Formats: sequence, structure tokens, C-alpha cells
Amino acid sequence: MTVTIQADDDILKDYEFPTQPAMNTQDPYENYNRAVYQFNMAFNDAIGEPVAGAYNRYVPSPARTGIGNFFRNLKEPLNTVNAFFQGNVEAGLTSFMRLAINSTFGLFGILDIATPAGLTYEKEDLGQTLYKWGVWSEASFFMVPILGPYTTRELVGGGIDAVYNPTYPYLIETDDVGRIMLFLGEKFVDYTQVVTLMGEVRSQPDPYIFMRESYMQYRMNLIYNGNPPAPNLDDFNFE
Repeated sequence: MTVTIQADDDILKDYEFPTQPAMNTQDPYENYNRAVYQFNMAFNDAIGEPVAGAYNRYVPSPARTGIGNFFRNLKEPLNTVNAFFQGNVEAGLTSFMRLAINSTFGLFGILDIATPAGLTYEKEDLGQTLYKWGVWSEASFFMVPILGPYTTRELVGGGIDAVYNPTYPYLIETDDVGRIMLFLGEKFVDYTQVVTLMGEVRSQPDPYIFMRESYMQYRMNLIYNGNPPAPNLDDFNFE
């Protein structure tokens, strides 16, 4: 659920805004991030949205679902390993069973048989694992050209996940070019599923901040499996 807070004009008109905004501790690279955000939005308008829109319009829904299921199934080995690394045995076993069932009976994951059977999908990555281990509890927001928002912890963890991903030596045999093509295909499919949200982002008073805060909340939801701790009220200034 997205919550949008709208300020009251009567309150804002008497408020003296600082000439320089305070540094957000989670966004020390804000100037860089804003520049990349503008570049990404221009790329989205010129190339990304037209291509994704054509994909969503002309590729039949069952085919899009099957393609999405296929790429999601490729993530299950990493989900399994990272769940076990986090000490979450139940999630690890669930991801392993999903992989086994969908790969065997679901046409290499094109059909998602596991979810109706009660085995729900849970995304787990090394970024979450590092947080759970306490070795990188504070991560900064970071925009990547074309690929979009990340955290520094997620970016480093994702790089390690990509290098040591057990999917390729054990599930799919392919060379480096094939791995890159599968990675780009996965990112494109993910993008086609969120491209319709761009209008909501643009409609916000500060689209960059809205996108940043939404993404950081999304990452915390992943880390805590949908139940993040309540924010500390001491972090807010109500005066």
C-alpha cells in the first residue's frame, strides 16, 4: 500500500525553507542520484516505456505470465541459498521445493505449480543476508544508469550473487554471453511489470524523493518479510 502525504498550504506558507536541504543520511550521493534519475527517466520516455508498452500490448497475457514465471524460477537457487544463510530454514526449504516442482512439472518454470500448492515465492538475496548478519546494517541509496534504484548493500550483494549464482552451473549450462542475455531479459521483464507506475511517480511533488522512499521501504519489507519494525518516532521532528 502506498501512502502519500500532502502538506497543508496554510502550514507551508509561513515556513521558511532552508536554502540548502538537509543531507539525508541514507542518500549521501543525492546530487549524483538525481542526475542519474533524470537520465533514466529520459531513457524511459524515449526507449523503455515504448518498448515495454509494446511488449505488454502485443504479447498475450498467458505468454507474459509464463515468461515471468520462467525468470522467477531462475532466482530460486539464490533464494534457497540466501534463506539458509539467514538461518531461515523454512523459507530455504520452500524455495528449494518450488524450484524442484516448477522445474520438473512446470516446463522449466514456465508454469507456476508451486504457488497454488501453498509454496509462496519469497525473494532472498545477499543484500538481505548481509543485513541479517549485521555486517552492513546501514546502506545508502544509489541510482544505477538504466537499471534504476539500488542500495549500496544490494548492489555489492547483487554483484556477488551474479558471480556465484548456482543457477547457471547446476540448472542452466551457458556461457558468459548467455548469462548476460538472461540477466538483461530478467531485468526487462521486471521493468515491464512496473512501467505503469511511472505516471504515479511523475505526479508527486518531488518524484525523485517519492521513488527513493518507496524503494527503501520496499527493501526493508523484503528484509523483514513484509513485517518491518515501526519507525522510531525520535527520528522525526514534530516541532
